[in-house]
Amino acid sequence: MSSYYDCFISGDHEAAKHLIADAVNSQGFLVEVQQDGNWLVRRGNMTSTVFVGALAGDNFQITFGVQFFQDAAGLLVARLDKNTAAGFFKGGVWGLSKIDKAFSETCMAMYNTLVSAGVLTNTAEG
Repeated sequence: MSSYYDCFISGDHEAAKHLIADAVNSQGFLVEVQQDGNWLVRRGNMTSTVFVGALAGDNFQITFGVQFFQDAAGLLVARLDKNTAAGFFKGGVWGLSKIDKAFSETCMAMYNTLVSAGVLTNTAEG
């Protein structure tokens, strides 16, 4: 499974960020804007996750980063980044599985939202 997913987006950068926010919100994530303008998106509850790990169900805390930058052509790139190490410590193999599933679903939500808006030009994984 990839550790990041890039969306290359044409058009207005601020409008694109609103679309990305809609996509991650649709997956239950809340957006926290960081000082550098990038985002931390989080869902679940850390207390439940620490005490019962992957058995926390929907309360299992999952956190991804979203970085924004421009490519050489001036397109906005939105990178969804997962940190698998944290998932292992929170819930072992089951925690990693939950993170991988949430990552795939969130990538698909971003893809579908951007395609529907007609602004997605390309994607890349790494």
